[in-house]
Amino acid sequence: MNVNITLDLSKNRKNGHPIVLSIFVSKNDRAYPTIKYYSTAKDWDFSKEEPKKSHPLYNVVLSKVLELKTKIHKLQNSNQRRNAKQIQTFLLGNYECIFTFWQQRIKEEEKKLSNKNKEIQTSGNAGFYETTLNVWKNYRETIRYEDITYDFLHRFKIEKSSTCTAGGINTYIKAIRAIYNDAVKRGIYIPEGIYPFNKIMDKNEPTRDKYLTIAEMKILIQNPIDHEYYRYFMLCFYLGGLDFIDIANLKKSDIKLGRLKKMRSKGNTREVINNFIFPEAQKIINHFSDENSDFILPIYKFKYLYYRQNYARRVKKMFEKLGINSHIDSKSPRYSFIHIGSMELYQNRDIIKELVGHAQGDTLSIYEGKFPVKIKDEVHRKIIDAVVENTKEFPIDQEFTDLA
Repeated sequence: MNVNITLDLSKNRKNGHPIVLSIFVSKNDRAYPTIKYYSTAKDWDFSKEEPKKSHPLYNVVLSKVLELKTKIHKLQNSNQRRNAKQIQTFLLGNYECIFTFWQQRIKEEEKKLSNKNKEIQTSGNAGFYETTLNVWKNYRETIRYEDITYDFLHRFKIEKSSTCTAGGINTYIKAIRAIYNDAVKRGIYIPEGIYPFNKIMDKNEPTRDKYLTIAEMKILIQNPIDHEYYRYFMLCFYLGGLDFIDIANLKKSDIKLGRLKKMRSKGNTREVINNFIFPEAQKIINHFSDENSDFILPIYKFKYLYYRQNYARRVKKMFEKLGINSHIDSKSPRYSFIHIGSMELYQNRDIIKELVGHAQGDTLSIYEGKFPVKIKDEVHRKIIDAVVENTKEFPIDQEFTDLA
């Protein structure tokens, strides 16, 4: 690897010749980017490769050249191998502040989302990075890579501890760690000394249970609420503990011969849901019937992230009015289905995993499932029966109590 600052005499512009970096890694890996400054030959010291005092922008150009020479020296003393593009990015990219690369990562994740061409867009990693970036910007207007030390992170933890749980603080640290690690991999930053994230995160506090018991689910069914959010909650449960994103993406084409069969919409999972649609679920599906839409539910009409957040807030308030004070969020129907099946009814956990679409870790389960549908349907029905048995049948719309 050979990196030098030089004046490109082969090109002549109005302000003189461009000052360039000569980056040579190998015969087939080289680059000659400009540093965006110019000089005439008479104003350039070729022995020192820097401007003479006669240069009209002497102080500005000299400062830039000396900054680059410091970076080049650091680069040459590093044991890490880099290609010409990575060296160019490290030397000329505006990456002194980690926020610059952070914003680039957000744009990259947004691009990945748009490339997937999903009809219902979630925020994905872009939303996570954007939210956590705002937290760090509120903490410091600028954070240089060199600022990120164990002590710096420890002081952040102390300041945030007055308003955040250990889990919340860990989330923010994980975000900046991900950006930091990616910057190092891309050659944007060459770290020195001790890795700052070693053992920086505290053990998470036990999370609050997000499930409802059989007794609590019975309260919901005995006191139905005339609200779409209530119907969504119950549909997630009745269909086998589906995620909210799964029901949001449900299409009429996903239902064949009374079964719901589709690939899960969560992250990069390849798990297929193949569940029977029992009458309790079918009544809710019929309620939302729209011959002009390919979707089963109208969630696609709204901005997904904000709609899901509002759904979780409103459901929690509705249930509190029924005396249910358990922790509720958008995953509660899923966790409730799993909890009731495995912990209250003692059903086979692997069957329940398959019903809810948890990864089984082998090729067979992806395409066919490990268990016959008859066995799965029996477990599925037992879980529903545990909460609807001896309660009145799922009501028609006129019987709802409006607590919303």
